[in-house]
Amino acid sequence: MVKRKKKIVVEPFDDIKIIGICTHLEDYKLAWHINKLLNINLVKYSDIVNEDGYEFSFYLYDGGENCNTYNLVEIANSEARWVNFSPATDYLIVIRNFINDENLAKTLDKIKHIEGVQFAYLVDLDMNSKIDALLEDIEMHEIEIINS
Repeated sequence: MVKRKKKIVVEPFDDIKIIGICTHLEDYKLAWHINKLLNINLVKYSDIVNEDGYEFSFYLYDGGENCNTYNLVEIANSEARWVNFSPATDYLIVIRNFINDENLAKTLDKIKHIEGVQFAYLVDLDMNSKIDALLEDIEMHEIEIINS
């Protein structure tokens, strides 16, 4: 009889939910709507520069210990598309720390109803192979902001 070894699989980014947004809105207008609807305060920080030298807008809201942290990250602008998602996506909202399914659904519904948002959807982290590298870049940028 062959012994089966048990493997522990650790997700590199636990407790992360990502909402993809397709919109023609400028980043500051989208951030304003999200702040108003979710009662948070996304603040614009220095842009993220990808490996090709293109700049993408970056917003951060940190709710503090035991609360959610939100990033609004532009992934497509007039100069370049950082990552190709299907469906076409202009912005990502990265929600860190636990958020229950009901609150996540309410958040997604509120974003879908922002005037100028064509659609919003929950990104399947398992189906997109490029998401880990993108999340690493976002996390590193946030660490640089916090340490500066």
